[in-house]
Amino acid sequence: MTRDVIVVGGDLAGLPALDGDVISSVFDDDTDNWTLTTGDGQTCHTRVVVACTSPFVPWIPDLFGRREFRGVSFHAAAPPADFDPAGQRIAVIGADAAAGQLIGRLTRSGAMVKVFAHPPRRFVRQTRRARSYLRRQPELVTSPIDEVTAVGVHTADGVHHNADTIVYGTGFSVRAGLPPDALVGNNGVTIQQAWISGMEPYLGIALHGFPNYFLAGGTAPRDVIDCLQLMTGHSRIEVRRSTQQVFNERLHLRPLSRRLTASAFDLSSPSAGMHDDMYAGPAILTCADICQQVRVQLSGHVDPIDGQYHWQGTVFDPLPAALRARTVTLIVGERSASARVTEETSQGTHSIAGVGVPPFTQADVELIVPRR
Repeated sequence: MTRDVIVVGGDLAGLPALDGDVISSVFDDDTDNWTLTTGDGQTCHTRVVVACTSPFVPWIPDLFGRREFRGVSFHAAAPPADFDPAGQRIAVIGADAAAGQLIGRLTRSGAMVKVFAHPPRRFVRQTRRARSYLRRQPELVTSPIDEVTAVGVHTADGVHHNADTIVYGTGFSVRAGLPPDALVGNNGVTIQQAWISGMEPYLGIALHGFPNYFLAGGTAPRDVIDCLQLMTGHSRIEVRRSTQQVFNERLHLRPLSRRLTASAFDLSSPSAGMHDDMYAGPAILTCADICQQVRVQLSGHVDPIDGQYHWQGTVFDPLPAALRARTVTLIVGERSASARVTEETSQGTHSIAGVGVPPFTQADVELIVPRR
């Protein structure tokens, strides 16, 4: 059986669903398709997978004394339905995305909220995270946690912080017991390998390293439909690694828009007859007083979501550190455009992207230029 889109583990927006429990999902880089295998041995090939069940579970560190706490405690991603923060003294341990989404509700009615700096399962510099919560919380506790007591949290500076409720914002881990082929992305990388130190999906939807795969649990169906619309005319869509990392770091610095942006994704169309404009050849990268001749491969299209022209591609030549993760000017012949070198790939090349009129000739399209 071959399908264009398959929903697994539930129903979503009238999209076709696969009956039976999927025990294996493997991506094929040559065809840009997924092969799904169910527990009863059925096999299905599909271009896009929309998963209503997640391979991740909330992770809570085994802090000394944690089980002795007599109040209410839970992970920020799974608050009890009947939990009421009104009048509560609340200790928030850690600052993952789930805690960031819950913190506003806690501070509106909680009697006291203290945020304890504690690294989540993935790494984000703790000082930046602490500053973000300092802007939103009445009190930030930076001293390391010594232990959890029956009535609160004791920190290394000798202070005891009384609490009625403890909320853990300590990130996620891959569900225990998943077989190695439960979820295998591009280049044969398993979800266990990709998330060995933890991470958070972009907008809770997309995972770098797992093209054409979307998580629908806990997100609005509209977000998944937007991704499918963005993929129109393409065989492959994948959130950029840099986008995923930057999104997850900035989520703790300030509230971010939940609106999906086309420039967050790499789109490719290896098959003939697709609708991207293409350019491959020499170009010049400039930034400040640096000017370097390079070889590039670029493609672009009008984004059906925002009406703007988005282009992206690869720089094949080594780049000095001053040109990495920087805004640059890319020149092709007599045309030039502003772009950003977004990341270095595992092959030693660099990804580059821009929005607006590209530095190469595009098809006869109408561009929507945002007002400034």
